[in-house]
Amino acid sequence: MYAKFMNLSFQTRLMIFFIISALVPLIVLGVFTYQKSSEISKEQVSQQVLEGMTQINRNLTFFNQDIQQLSHFIYRSEIVQNALQKPKTRSEKEKYQDFIQVRELLSTLTDSKNWDLDIYLIGLNDDRYFTGEYLSKQYDQYMENWGIFRKVKAANGALVWETNYTIRKVDANEVVLSAGQLLKEPSTGKPLGYLIIDITESDISRIYQQEESQFSQNMFLLDEGGYVISSYPSKSTVGLKFQHSSTETVLANEKGYTKTTFQDEPSIMVYDTGLETQYKMVTFIPENEVIEKNKIFGYVTISLLIIGLIIGLWLAYFFAKTLTNPINKLIHLMEKVEKGDLSVRFHFKYSDEIGNLGNRFNHMLTQMNTLIHESVEKQTRLTEAELHTLRAQINPHFLYNTLETISTISKLRGVKIVSDISLALGKIFRFSINKDKEFVRLEEELELLRHYLFIQEVRFEDKIIVTIDVEEEAGNCMIPVLLIQPLVENALSHGLELKETQGHLQINIYCIRKTLWIKIQDDGLGMSEERIREVLNEKETIQNQRSGVGLANVRKRLNLYFGAEYGLTIKSQENRGTIITLKLPEIKEGEWIRD
Repeated sequence: MYAKFMNLSFQTRLMIFFIISALVPLIVLGVFTYQKSSEISKEQVSQQVLEGMTQINRNLTFFNQDIQQLSHFIYRSEIVQNALQKPKTRSEKEKYQDFIQVRELLSTLTDSKNWDLDIYLIGLNDDRYFTGEYLSKQYDQYMENWGIFRKVKAANGALVWETNYTIRKVDANEVVLSAGQLLKEPSTGKPLGYLIIDITESDISRIYQQEESQFSQNMFLLDEGGYVISSYPSKSTVGLKFQHSSTETVLANEKGYTKTTFQDEPSIMVYDTGLETQYKMVTFIPENEVIEKNKIFGYVTISLLIIGLIIGLWLAYFFAKTLTNPINKLIHLMEKVEKGDLSVRFHFKYSDEIGNLGNRFNHMLTQMNTLIHESVEKQTRLTEAELHTLRAQINPHFLYNTLETISTISKLRGVKIVSDISLALGKIFRFSINKDKEFVRLEEELELLRHYLFIQEVRFEDKIIVTIDVEEEAGNCMIPVLLIQPLVENALSHGLELKETQGHLQINIYCIRKTLWIKIQDDGLGMSEERIREVLNEKETIQNQRSGVGLANVRKRLNLYFGAEYGLTIKSQENRGTIITLKLPEIKEGEWIRD
């Protein structure tokens, strides 16, 4: 495994290292962040539910106070006091009249409430008043020393509450809570009877169901002894002792929340105690629902991890590429040296280990070039004298014919590139024979240029890309001979040849309003403003002067032929490229005769 890893490219190994270095912390951070956010979500949900339960307990307190006010009103009612103070031996007619009056009063009171209440008045004079259709047996034949009657009697006029003892079915409604009060004669304090108010489970559950929740909660209302007064949604535990591992915690504390299980499912238990009623409100929220609400954060976390991974991949690729590019470049240069190209050089702007290696490589090539040049120079000096004598005797037409012969033989021998170069060179040479002609058609000049560019493309391979765009009507225009080729040669030699990366040369020729425009543009090394002034003032290098048609020479020729209105302009920026623009009159063949 290790051997396979080490056999991978240096760039690949660097990328793997960078990716692992970035990915592991991202994953650890993502998991930690998600877990932490889940804990925060549970905490926030618990606090939110606890606030809701506090409101429910307030509502229960309001309900309790409402029952107290109702009880107090009945206690002070003259109708009730008069009926209960009458002797039990009064006539049936009078009893019936009292029953109607008291029942109307009680019905009016219950109708004014939102609760489904059952009110019972048990008089010590054997009077019985109630709001339902009939009187329950346990109230008709009550025992004052049992159940709620015992508590009411002991309270001596205070309102008391009873829960588990009164759990029973009354007209298919579960009565789970009863309030009772001993009725007395206000002036003497003599006991007159008992007031009992029965409250159904549906009334109580309606109180806490008013609070909307985004979770599927299981809610329980417990009395001080831990018995279930009401529950939701299941009613199966109503009237029973609350059975849960956290029961003692709930009964011993005022409010809070904790992690637990409910029906074998991980849950959060939240509980609160009513300040006046001392009833416990308990709810269980499935933990998976809380986590479900946190899923969007999980998706965001995963998205950030993916984005981080993409950025990490890009940075890994960028850094690996940055480190390995100079090495790959040096390898590429060495391959060129193997093929015989000793002109290559390694250019690197930093002085680190790779830069130092490149400098040693350049120094080695310089020494090799020096030795080779010295050897070639010796051989050249030996043959120059012989060539000098022969050169003056060779007829130019003979040289042209000889190049055609070389081309023909190369074709026959299958060396096509030599044939093509010889043919192109021959046509260039033939064109130069007619150098005494002052004007040629633009198409002829472009044919010379294409032969020249063909030879240069062979020389530079794919280092330089040339594009020629000529407007159709411009092809028949007449221009001074050897006008474009020297400018292209200048762009190649001084602008693009020394450029390290691939260069582009664009030639555009078009006519606008009887004016011929020739634009030669390259993205080479460019020239400074000082260099442009030197070029236009004929301070050119020997290499340019050798052709006899330098930039200043072309400019002068145009001015002499066509006047100061026409000529040559140069725009250039160092390391950005150069644009040379020629402005000539649009002249068709036979239209212009030189004075």
